[in-house]
Amino acid sequence: MKVKQFILIFWICGLCTQEAFASWGMPSFFADGMVLQQQADVKIWGNGAPDEKINLVTEWDNKKYTTTIGRDSLWSITVQTPTASYKSYQIEIRSSQKEKVLRDVLIGEVWFCSGQSNMDQKMSGYFRQTVLNSLHHTAISTNRNIRCFRIERAGSIKEEYDVKGQWEAASPNTTNEFPATGYYFARLLQQALDVPVAIIACSWGGSKIEAWMSGSAVKKFSELKIPVQEPQKHLRHWTPTILYNGMVHPIAGYAIRGVIWYQGESNRKQYSSYADYFKTMHEEWIKAWNIGNFPIYFCQLAPFEYNDPANASAFFRDAQLKIAKTQPSTAMAVLLDIGEKDNIHPSNKEVVGNRLGYIALGETYGYDQLPYKSPEFKSINIINDTVIVSFNNIQQGLSVLNGGTADSIGNFEIAGEDQKFYPANAHILPRARVGVSSPRVPRPVAVRYAFRDFVIGTLFGANGQPVSSFRTDDWDDIK
Repeated sequence: MKVKQFILIFWICGLCTQEAFASWGMPSFFADGMVLQQQADVKIWGNGAPDEKINLVTEWDNKKYTTTIGRDSLWSITVQTPTASYKSYQIEIRSSQKEKVLRDVLIGEVWFCSGQSNMDQKMSGYFRQTVLNSLHHTAISTNRNIRCFRIERAGSIKEEYDVKGQWEAASPNTTNEFPATGYYFARLLQQALDVPVAIIACSWGGSKIEAWMSGSAVKKFSELKIPVQEPQKHLRHWTPTILYNGMVHPIAGYAIRGVIWYQGESNRKQYSSYADYFKTMHEEWIKAWNIGNFPIYFCQLAPFEYNDPANASAFFRDAQLKIAKTQPSTAMAVLLDIGEKDNIHPSNKEVVGNRLGYIALGETYGYDQLPYKSPEFKSINIINDTVIVSFNNIQQGLSVLNGGTADSIGNFEIAGEDQKFYPANAHILPRARVGVSSPRVPRPVAVRYAFRDFVIGTLFGANGQPVSSFRTDDWDDIK
């Protein structure tokens, strides 16, 4: 009898202790080592027992904030962050029953990194697929001012509250787990801006864009269906809303400067719809974060031999080019020169991260004298049997690399009214134009450049940035 009474008392005491310590809590990303966006209204939130008072003090200004947990068991406090610095701060959160101190908090620049396998690829690489020079770069990566919060994979049919993950500072012991593209992006920004830089890694190999879209976004497209949980039905990571619910929704609201995005391989055959999906996802993410407008800088698909009919990925790259031209707060890193014929995951992730970084410096941070833009197709003028192609962003002129020459650029095709394309002679003309012709097409009407699944770009700006594949027609080769 006494034993049973002891067990009962112990159990009751345990419940009381749990209740006391569980009176309120916070998501996993509000933790030691986190980085907060500088000079921003930063929301910090949690859950707990209704009506309990929460007090929060920020060390950088010794300001005290107070709120009360709502009837929905949620609370939030918005704090004002200072200018970025390398000083570590503490944030104290207290109630009548519990105290939590967040230590080693930095103020700097925060970017959200998302997409599929090319964004997900860690510095350690994939099986039999290396990240070029990653061992050396990891070995010398020690820098407490570059930090990463990597969100563990999780899909859900409903909007979740929290994710699993932890903050890590770059070092030889940790950088291997950083997404390679994100790490190189953060490294460049940290060196250029001279402030702490954090990346939040949120990606899943093989995922489709619709998996990263919210329910309200998916409802705008009749061809996309929000899943309904059924017994014994396994919801895959390309299912609409699944990754938004499980990985994005919990952290939406954590103040960021912007997003870098590397995704599309799994959507390449949906090239006619992708621009609308992308635009809607971007708009819905802005609503979910509720911090004002922010940019998405994305990677154009690198060439790869998909063996698709009629080169579907070339049409997808063309759709991405149109996104960058027409959708506000977007820009595209052109990767036409780093693709690998038999490897869908290009090994040179340093180039990828750097090009995204150049865009951020120019578009977000005001370095308008940095010549970061790729030359971009502008217009054509047809003179007899020759098509004259003009470009934007050519302040430093055009150059030819990767086996081409100024008199024989390569990768150009030309077509007449019959819509049949033939390999063309292409050469650089004065004023950074390109002349394109073929004896097989005496009356040309259209030109394409590098319009194949796999191709190595040959036309560049003198700044070293590749020209995107492009076409001057609107014909659909895939019926």
